[in-house]
Amino acid sequence: MPFNILSVTLEEAMQGVNQIITNASKDGGNPVAVAVVNASGHLIAFQAMDHVVPASIKLAQSKAYSAVVGQKDTINWASFPKNEKTVDFDMRNWTDENFTGFTGGVVIMHNGQVIGGIGVSGRKGKKGDGDLMMQDNELAEYGRDSFFL
Repeated sequence: MPFNILSVTLEEAMQGVNQIITNASKDGGNPVAVAVVNASGHLIAFQAMDHVVPASIKLAQSKAYSAVVGQKDTINWASFPKNEKTVDFDMRNWTDENFTGFTGGVVIMHNGQVIGGIGVSGRKGKKGDGDLMMQDNELAEYGRDSFFL
């Protein structure tokens, strides 16, 4: 019997990307790049707004990948608990050039299983006091919330 991994579909991925790009285009903020990866961390959908900072193209993909590989939203990596078991936790120790701890990567869950990830890059990591527009993390969450799972 073959092993099937439940994963986000191309149609769902494009829906999320389009929702994020539409929202980001309306609020007057910096342009963003959006990536969606499947349950294995492989890119299945990507779009970048005109004039996005070139580094954001790779970062969006890395954020989505990192959320899937790490099995949690990248915003949670910044507050990774320090204790005797994790005292040496350092992103460089992962030896994975695609892994990043930057905020803006979220996991897509279905029935308790990670089925994909969304990464957004081009703005600040998360909304701060006085920010009127969505930042990377909020845009990624907005895209995730658009999925009909």
